[in-house]
Formats: sequence, structure tokens, C-alpha cells
Amino acid sequence: MKISDRQIDAFLRAPDPAIRAVLLFGPDTGKIKEFSDRLGHTVLPSFDDPFRLADLTGAQLRDDPARLADEAAALSLTGGRRLIRVRDAGDGNAEIFQNMLETVQGDCLVLAEAGTLAAGSKLRKLFEGARNAAAIACYADEERDLRSLVRAHLQQANIRCGDDVIAFLADHLGADRLLTRMELDKLILYIGEGGTASLEEARQAIGDNAALRLDDIVFAMAEGDPEALDRALVRARAEGMNFQPVLRAAQQHLRVLHLASNLVAGGQSIDAAFKAAGFRGALWKVSDRLARQLRGWPANRLSEAMNRLVEAEMQCKTTGLPADAITGQTLLGIALSARNRSRGGARA
Repeated sequence: MKISDRQIDAFLRAPDPAIRAVLLFGPDTGKIKEFSDRLGHTVLPSFDDPFRLADLTGAQLRDDPARLADEAAALSLTGGRRLIRVRDAGDGNAEIFQNMLETVQGDCLVLAEAGTLAAGSKLRKLFEGARNAAAIACYADEERDLRSLVRAHLQQANIRCGDDVIAFLADHLGADRLLTRMELDKLILYIGEGGTASLEEARQAIGDNAALRLDDIVFAMAEGDPEALDRALVRARAEGMNFQPVLRAAQQHLRVLHLASNLVAGGQSIDAAFKAAGFRGALWKVSDRLARQLRGWPANRLSEAMNRLVEAEMQCKTTGLPADAITGQTLLGIALSARNRSRGGARA
């Protein structure tokens, strides 16, 4: 079953009991986590119960293909429905999930969290076509949805603000749901719960520190400018920036480049293509830079770079190495490749 955008909120509040597994996929990893948590809490009030929660990865299932079916059939020693989360799932797990869906009998909900999956992905087609499974795409918020998210998040903290503040925040956030909420929480801390946020205060709280720093980083990466990228990373470290959202922002930027490239090839203008692809920001300020990035990034190189960013995010979660070091090495490697390709011609 494919869950449409208008069905998502109702499904997250009360998923169909006949659905035994849900696939959450797409470039917005923050939204994937948020949706996964909301679905998980329909089964478990707390994720601290080791008897009712199994936390797995796609790699673990590939090493032990029977593990998923065994967990799905297991009974909780303390009673109650079980929750099984599979992080970093991919097409290499499709057959394992198919076997589980065909044989599952235990009282459980399986949540599969994946990255970007093409329409022809085996895993995506399995979940969209199965009667007892569902698939939810997690893309960057559209402007209307993002404004609603910003307004609701601030209202929860009793923060009052004008439409100009909401518009500013929507224009400068949105590449990743988790990053958006983190930046809004910084604004709430800056203003204080129950306060009133002005446009200038919003700029001071998140404008230069978050959106513009991220722009500096991802643009330097995409333009093959390792020197500018290194300077931006040094500033980000000094400001205590969380580096996993940086990886997500870089993934989102390359995804937008990829979509815009296809639209431009189909005859759309640069600005129209980037707007349709979900670019967040003032296009009139960076249109020329985006056009240069398009010329320097063949589609196959964009796919390779996005895969490197996904691998780096997995390393941040699993290796215990510093996230800023992994992020910096990965982004600098991509920038160097882009510069070498530019100097050698776009064919490289």
C-alpha cells in the first residue's frame, strides 16, 4: 500500500491494524525518524523496553536472513505487541522482508527505514504492492507544509510572531525535518517560552548561524572549492554545529541538483527547475552559481556523491568516530573530485 501525502497524518496517528510493516524512505532522514518514532509510539509508550523492541540494521539482516522472521514471530515475555525497527534498509533486504510478510504471525509492527529509493526499487515495490505493508515517501517539506510546521512548533512553546517571521523561517529551513526542529528549538531558547519573536531576533537566532553556514558548506562542496569548504567547516566547528544534519543538507542539495538537471534537460528554465526540485532559498541570489553546479555535475557523479554521503552518515551512527571528522573528510573528498572534474572537463 502506498500512503499518499494527505493520508500520512491520519495513518501515523492510527495505522491500520492489518498493516504489519511500514517502509519509510526518502532523502529527508529527519522526517523518516520523526515518522518512525510516531508509528513506534502507537505500539510502545517508551522505546526502553528490551522485551518488546528489537532494533536491527539492514546489514545485520543480510548477515542473518532468518533474524527478521524470528523477531516477528517472537512473543514478549512481559506481554503486549512488539516493535521491530530496521535501520538503513535497502534493496538487498527485499527478499528477507518478502519472506517475513508472507509468513508473519506474531503480534508486531515492523518499521523499515531506508534512504532514497528509485521508483523501480525492489524494496519500495514490495511495500507498495503488499496488502499487509505500507510505504511512506519522506521528501523535504513543501512551502505550505513547512510554514504549518514552523507555526505549530512555535505555538507549542507559546511563541508569538508575525507572518514575516514565519516566512523567513520557512525560507531558511526545510532541507531536513530534524534540522528544522532543532533550529526552531534554538529560537525558542533564544526568545524564551511565551515570548514574542521579531524578524530581527529570528535572523539572529538561526539566520547567519544555521542556514547561511549550511549554504556556505554545501555550495563550496558542490562547486569544487575545498579551500572555501574547509573555512566553512572550521567556522561550523567553532560554533558547535551538529554535523550529522550537515550531511543531510548536503544530500538534499545534490538531490535537488539531480532533479533540476532532469527538468532543465526537459526544457525548463534554471529558476523554474530549481523551484520545482524543492530548492529552499533566494534563487535570484544564487541562480548563476546553481547553473555552474549543474554544468559540473553529470547525473552519474551526483549519484556516486549521494551514496558517499549516505555511507558517511551510517559511519557517524555506527563507528563511534567523531561526526565532524567523518563529515569533513567526505565533503572535502567530494569537493576535490568536483574540482578535478572541472579542470579536466565535465566528461571526467
